[in-house]
Amino acid sequence: MRKKIVGLLMAVLLCFHFSVSFAAGAAKTSADFKDLKDLDAATKAKFDALISAGVFEGVGGDRFGIGDEMNRAQFAKVAAKIFDLNVEKNSTTSSFNDVSTDNWALGYIEAVAKAGITDGVGNGNFNPAGDVTKEQLATFFVRGLGMGGAGKATPGVNDSTVSDWAKGYVALALQLKLLDNGADGKFGGQTNATRDLLVLGAYEAKGQYEDQIEQKRKEEEEKKKEEELKKAEEEKKKQEEEKKKQQGQSGSSSPQPVQATVETPTALPAGGAVTSGTQVTLTSATASAAVYYTTDLSEPTTSSTPYTGPIILTGSTTIKAIAVKPGSKNSSVARFEYTVAMPIVLPDTISPLTEDQPYTGSVAKLSGGTGVVTYAVTNGVLPAGLTLDPSTGAITGTPSESGAYQFTIGATDSATPPATATMPYTGNITPSLSRTSLDLINQASASGDWDEVTVTTFADAGITGVTSEYLYGIQGILQDYDYPSRAQPKTKSQIQTIVTETIYLTAINNYFAYGYGTEPDKASFDLAGLVGVTDLNLAGINMYLQSQYGGFGGGGMGGGIGGSLSAGSTKQQIQAAIDDYLNSL
Repeated sequence: MRKKIVGLLMAVLLCFHFSVSFAAGAAKTSADFKDLKDLDAATKAKFDALISAGVFEGVGGDRFGIGDEMNRAQFAKVAAKIFDLNVEKNSTTSSFNDVSTDNWALGYIEAVAKAGITDGVGNGNFNPAGDVTKEQLATFFVRGLGMGGAGKATPGVNDSTVSDWAKGYVALALQLKLLDNGADGKFGGQTNATRDLLVLGAYEAKGQYEDQIEQKRKEEEEKKKEEELKKAEEEKKKQEEEKKKQQGQSGSSSPQPVQATVETPTALPAGGAVTSGTQVTLTSATASAAVYYTTDLSEPTTSSTPYTGPIILTGSTTIKAIAVKPGSKNSSVARFEYTVAMPIVLPDTISPLTEDQPYTGSVAKLSGGTGVVTYAVTNGVLPAGLTLDPSTGAITGTPSESGAYQFTIGATDSATPPATATMPYTGNITPSLSRTSLDLINQASASGDWDEVTVTTFADAGITGVTSEYLYGIQGILQDYDYPSRAQPKTKSQIQTIVTETIYLTAINNYFAYGYGTEPDKASFDLAGLVGVTDLNLAGINMYLQSQYGGFGGGGMGGGIGGSLSAGSTKQQIQAAIDDYLNSL
């Protein structure tokens, strides 16, 4: 927002040319609404200005509805008022299919459409009851200020919460201080705009709109002065020609006086390297001489900008100027060149990081700098797993360790001498959910306490295949897998292997003991961790195992008749039976 001193705020508000329309009775202020009582004085003043101007009203009783959302028809009314649009109150035609001629907002909707602030939602519809998102609000404000083309051309924000079509508008709205990012550094473009955002944004947009009107008024006044000066010069020239004509007719040969030349303008400072905000004054030693200047490298004339006060430099500029006085020859053209070093502004924070999660962030400059800007870590180190692109300021990679981090980034441009800036960054890398869940599984495997480990815990750890059907069996096998040594902790890959083996061993036991499922293939034996099975011996091994289980339904707990295997056979027992078969060949 513009920097404003609270003590001067009310004086500034008086400069706004709000068109106030009062209903019967005393006009309301922020004091009449309970949900505005906790605002600071500066913010209340902004609300008062817009309430008194009739731009905003309460939502009923003593509520302003500061946190309520506003629909598109209500926004049309706000936009029409803050941008002084011509509203036909008795309009009888509608440009949109879904806006009837008896709709209370018809005049406002037609006004914003005609002004190019919005052309509806497509297919000839306006959707008057629809919500206004934050990115739409930014777009409407920018267009209302007559800067729609600049919004399209502005490099878009690097913000996943903003739609691609709106990124340029949002970037320009942030530059103009019409709206701000949220506390998390994101704009939240697709969230619905609330009345407090609308009030503060409308206040800022109204102020900038009034600035535009005032600037236009000044330009028209200067143009009028130039036209009057030009007219005076033409009149003088006409009189001189008439005088010469009369002298020629009377035979007079009186010599014409020699015209003096106006002194060439001088500047203070006269040029060179200066800081942003430097004020340049132009003067001519000839009394009463007028100075005209350009900043676009064109030659100055009496149609150029007249000098009326200091020229404020915000970027490298070349000023050309002439001095003019009626009855004298114009001065020669003076040229003053200034190089402005723009300070580099780096972002205050970077987006949050999570352990083991791919990360893309940036410390690229927000503004300033000349030419190419390079980036480097000047203090501390980046978190493990991340790298900094020195040419773009992009930070990418996958943080491999959770915890606190501190490092400083420096940015240097290509100016002579170069401009530099540094920014320290601090924060915490959040532990990944998969790492936390993996820790819980390992702790339960060591302690035997599985109360906090569920099917969801395995899924969060990135381990697949665990269902409620297999959960308790998998828990028991993990607990006793390395008995009595209990090699802990295990990696995600190791646990996944044990889970997969358990699932396929259970399927093999169920098939040979009870006839459930399909006959195991080579891949099933491989995934169960059983070795020695090939496509050539698969049929023989399956027949032998079937005999060792005693046939379908004959396994039970003790195995079938003459069988050595049962529904509860372990990996080692099944492997021993396979080895027996292979050794018998």
